[in-house]
Amino acid sequence: MKLIKIFAFTLITVFSAMYLCWAQYYAAKFMDVSVAEKKWGLEKFEPRLFRSKNPSSRSSMAVDILKRKIYLGKDMSLVRKELGNPDSYFFSDTIYAYKIMPFPGANEENWHLVFIPDESLEKVKEVKIHKKCCYKSPL
Repeated sequence: MKLIKIFAFTLITVFSAMYLCWAQYYAAKFMDVSVAEKKWGLEKFEPRLFRSKNPSSRSSMAVDILKRKIYLGKDMSLVRKELGNPDSYFFSDTIYAYKIMPFPGANEENWHLVFIPDESLEKVKEVKIHKKCCYKSPL
């Protein structure tokens, strides 16, 4: 009987963790490129400048990355080579994320640029601007 309770508890814990991971990814909010352009403007993307600039200066270049689809279909390693090591986090270490605005403070809206890989984790499948903060719980 004790073994059944331990098994049931473990099973519930595993499924709860899986649901929370699913909810974080699939309930995520992304900004449309036209909204981003209105919010931050448009600046020609230059990898060297993106890498060296502070996050608040990256947002308008992020819009250019999205509009011109610069990295779609390219190697994930190229993203890291040109933009440097990711300085933000989204769902998994295999999804590169970069700050595009300074930390606004607790419970304030915050956005970052994410590079979602294909199934093989080698090529860029999608590039999006993701809302990092202030979600309402899906539970």
